[in-house]
Amino acid sequence: MVANIIFMAEKLTKEFAQKLMKIKGECRGITLKVDWDYVLRKEGKEGLKRLEERLAELGYPLKYKEIRSMDFYPIGLDALSMLVIKELFHYNEEEIERMGASAVKFSLILKLFLKYFGSLSMMIEEAPKVWNKHYTIGRLEASKINDKEGFLALKLFDFKVHPIFCIVFKGYFGQVGKMVLGKEVNCVERKCMFLGDPYHEFLLKWK
Repeated sequence: MVANIIFMAEKLTKEFAQKLMKIKGECRGITLKVDWDYVLRKEGKEGLKRLEERLAELGYPLKYKEIRSMDFYPIGLDALSMLVIKELFHYNEEEIERMGASAVKFSLILKLFLKYFGSLSMMIEEAPKVWNKHYTIGRLEASKINDKEGFLALKLFDFKVHPIFCIVFKGYFGQVGKMVLGKEVNCVERKCMFLGDPYHEFLLKWK
């Protein structure tokens, strides 16, 4: 839904990075680390080195080996990291969505929760807890569910950081649904705060 916003030419500068860092909120280091793991697997050690160097150029040096999974980092750094990845490796919407889906497979926090997601109702009950384990801002809740017709709507409130998260979360939520249900799940964003809506809404559909 917000692809045209995200993939317009957006030049990454120190000034832009500083603006991101002023956004209130934090995320666990694991949210950074799983994206960097994706780069390492796909682009190799040289790609990881380029990512570290580009962040340093923008004024926010960070080393892969220094990221602590359970520590909190500025939410703006998470956005900047993903934008640098997009810039360096020319990732399109589909690739960024795959990166989001990959995060589900490698997040230790989420793996622990998924052990207990035996049904959609349990997923709905636990989803806000999972969110709060990863982020200090935002509120996630299920607004509609219909197991018979095969859809689930998730609302995300108070999370307006950068549109690139919309694409990442499409992959993320879709993969969670796939792992819980054991079948293919399509995720689309029907409402977006960057388009004037009061919250983000993601619709998960399956057959």
